[in-house]
Amino acid sequence: MKKSEKIVSAVLMMVLGILFILLKDTFIGILMSVVGLSLIVVGIIDIVNKLVPPGVVKIVAGVLIIVCGWAIVEAVLYILAGILLIFGILLLYYKIKNNVRGCNFWHTLLEYLTPAICIAIGVLLLFHKGAVVDFVFIASGILTFLEGGILLFNALSEE
Repeated sequence: MKKSEKIVSAVLMMVLGILFILLKDTFIGILMSVVGLSLIVVGIIDIVNKLVPPGVVKIVAGVLIIVCGWAIVEAVLYILAGILLIFGILLLYYKIKNNVRGCNFWHTLLEYLTPAICIAIGVLLLFHKGAVVDFVFIASGILTFLEGGILLFNALSEE
């Protein structure tokens, strides 16, 4: 990859990080619209190429994503919350039942921190998912921006 391409990629990654931070849940709506429209266009191309059944399925999927996208996101978040709660509770039960201990206090604390974090995230997703989604987008945005900055620094320091 050329130096100029690396610089452009790094800057685009930094812009994406800023968009994650600023747009948060709006980004999901934009992404669903883009995916839905892309499926509709690909479906139309399939129909033009006489691939009618797959084309119709893609068009219907695209319309469903655009129209019912938020319901799909809500369902996925509730499923994720349930999985995290069940996993965290089962893991905590296993550790308590088997009296899991680390080699020192801090290791033992870390052993029990994992299921506690899973349970906490599951509860937050169930009862306060907006804040969790915002946090995930802000954290992702910061990490993406930093990754872009590192890539930009590496590209500029190349000879």
